[in-house]
Amino acid sequence: MDQITHIQSSLPGVRLIDAQYSRFAFPRHFHLEYHVGLLIQGQHRYVYGGERRHVGAGDVLLMAPEGIHDGACLEGQGYRIRVMAFDPFWLDEASRSLSDGRQGAPRLTTSSLRHPLLSQRLQRFHAAMLEGSPLAQEEALWQALAQLLEMGSTLRVSEPHRVFDQRTWQRLRDWLESRLDDPPTLEEIAAFCAMSPWQALRRFRQHTGLPPHQWLTQLRLQRALPLVLAGEPLSEIALRLGFYDQAHFSRLFRRTYGLPPARLRQG
Repeated sequence: MDQITHIQSSLPGVRLIDAQYSRFAFPRHFHLEYHVGLLIQGQHRYVYGGERRHVGAGDVLLMAPEGIHDGACLEGQGYRIRVMAFDPFWLDEASRSLSDGRQGAPRLTTSSLRHPLLSQRLQRFHAAMLEGSPLAQEEALWQALAQLLEMGSTLRVSEPHRVFDQRTWQRLRDWLESRLDDPPTLEEIAAFCAMSPWQALRRFRQHTGLPPHQWLTQLRLQRALPLVLAGEPLSEIALRLGFYDQAHFSRLFRRTYGLPPARLRQG
């Protein structure tokens, strides 16, 4: 049975399409967005740019806006695909940021790719769209776009290894500590640092070893641990430190400390 789910992002013009097809065949059509699809299961055949293509699980399909294509299952087989769909603005913005403003809209050089790092970046975007915060979604989108541009376009990404100077990092850290109950978006972090989102993401990761979303999650869990051991209500801890709810807090706590907070407290 064919199933299609569209999941809207907190970011404008960005969505995830999670689709399972068993019989449906697409007629020749086009999109006004970029579509970057990771084939999860099965095999898929399509015609794009006048060429017949055949892809399988692990392959990534790249569809530029207004590119005419069709699509179908192989005889007697279905497939599952997750598609990162986004307005052209995002790829243009990523291209300018990654090239320090030297390049405008990039040109895709292929309609399919297969590489474990690109698949990993796309899977992180899928996970962020399914259960992540706005900050996690934006981080995952930028990292996926950077990998896509590096591998499948005319742009070459090059950025020297840099970290924050001590004064900037201390100001940023103090500000992030004050926002534990309301984590900022990547765009807000970039504005605070007077950088582009990509520059802020790269600089933060190079400085700390983690992207902002993961670093903030770890800081919140560190702040939560003594509160848990002191016996404060778990629902209040979750609310004070900006977790979605107590269940979300307990799941992340267990992933970090090996036990859910209620069990750790009993020990």
